[in-house]
Amino acid sequence: MTAVEPGPEKSSQALGTSLFWLCAAGILLIAVGLRLPMLASRPLWLDETYSAWFSALPLRELWSEVPAYETHPPLYYSLLKGWRFFFGPSEAGLRSFSVLASVTTVFLLSISGRLLRVGATGEAVSLIAGLLLAVNAGSIKYAQEARPYALETLAVTCALVASAGFVSAFGRHVVRPRAAVWAMALALSGGLLLWSHNTALFVAFGIWCALGVAILVSGSIHRGRMFALACLAGIGALLIWAPFLPWFIRQSQSFGAMRFWITPMPYDLASAWVLAGGGLGPAALALLLAGAGALALWQRHRPLLAGLCVVLVLPLSLVLTLSFLMKPIYLDRLFGWMAPPLMLLAACGIVCVFKSPPIRFVVCCVVLAASLRMVTQDYAAVPTEDFRALSTELTARARPGDIVIAIPNELNVAFDYYGSASRSPPVIYLPGPFPYLAQAGSRSHVGNLGAPQVIAGDVADLDERLAGYSRIWLVTRRSDLYDPDSLALTAVARMGRLAEELAFGLVKARLFERSPP
Repeated sequence: MTAVEPGPEKSSQALGTSLFWLCAAGILLIAVGLRLPMLASRPLWLDETYSAWFSALPLRELWSEVPAYETHPPLYYSLLKGWRFFFGPSEAGLRSFSVLASVTTVFLLSISGRLLRVGATGEAVSLIAGLLLAVNAGSIKYAQEARPYALETLAVTCALVASAGFVSAFGRHVVRPRAAVWAMALALSGGLLLWSHNTALFVAFGIWCALGVAILVSGSIHRGRMFALACLAGIGALLIWAPFLPWFIRQSQSFGAMRFWITPMPYDLASAWVLAGGGLGPAALALLLAGAGALALWQRHRPLLAGLCVVLVLPLSLVLTLSFLMKPIYLDRLFGWMAPPLMLLAACGIVCVFKSPPIRFVVCCVVLAASLRMVTQDYAAVPTEDFRALSTELTARARPGDIVIAIPNELNVAFDYYGSASRSPPVIYLPGPFPYLAQAGSRSHVGNLGAPQVIAGDVADLDERLAGYSRIWLVTRRSDLYDPDSLALTAVARMGRLAEELAFGLVKARLFERSPP
């Protein structure tokens, strides 16, 4: 959504074709260079091993059975399945798909001023916004994860650019032929957005509300036609998403009965802005600049300002309200898509408030330095969980007569990725291998419908199942959620003494040794 200085199309060349594309290419290289470090060296965390597990399934199962227990649409996993066919299932191979989506987003934001033909000032804004996004720590973080967030951000950015193009195609008294093209682009990008994540419906609703507000304040005499085309684009996006709608309704009903692990906290009111800004320090600078940019846009382009404000505030407000008053669903990572529009507003502040090029350069350098500091801190951060190290340790220390008890059963997907079937001890997952599909209402679920909590019946026959094994490894992740009564720990502790306890971030491994008979 970039438009600051609408005018005749010839003004869009004011920066010069060679200079503009040289700057865009340089920003793209910066984005790529900052998203490649740690891509292979950092182990996959649990949700990423889910991506590896699902993307290895047959497409028939992925589209017909998986939605019964996995809450996210299968599109991302299907695309990742095709990607890994060419680039392999390694950490870097799986994550490189998100890198591609992220750098494409940076490039699209950088060139949006040229695509929308908004003149020299608009092109400068889009290039600076692309540069800020290229070094944004939050954007880089999710570009390096094998999860759908980078794809969702790309879809949101495409939809925002299409929305801006759509509004700009309707002048006060003229209608340009590109209006229908922008409407089709909006429908396609909206459909992709809805398929990218199970909470994307909130985002899509915010985008169309933002478009409606922008149309209202546009001053065009063609507002009726604009509303009609915008509604058709929305219907088109819903039709693209329609095949998943029955699953979405069933999942929403099931989710309402789940015991989710999230607890709303006061910091949640600010955490999405911190993530979108690239960390606490950079976010503070970005928000100050965005405020200045909003004041400048109030004078120059009110439809754009109205649209950006609605899309940045409405979806977040809806999710926070739902989380605090009804069902906790808020996670800051759901709002990484806010980074491109926030960086655009910050870039407007830099370009429109600081008229002197040297001062603009200094301000940009300050923001870039703060952002790069956060990026280097993220590079140096210790993984929150290390299944690679856990698997290596278990394989190296395994003896004949060893067995592993794993809770929750979703550790199955991590062990499947990192485990070595020929050298690792056998594993018992409680209550059973993932996905464990219990009858509705018979189990309490925490994260998804394939990973229930442990109940007393799951450990009742452990003595029999562990007969003949001299050493027991109890591996747990968030047992406070999946085994809050410590049923498994109590049962295993009765069978032998605790010999050793190891920690791999959130994952704990306890070794119990049985006394010889």
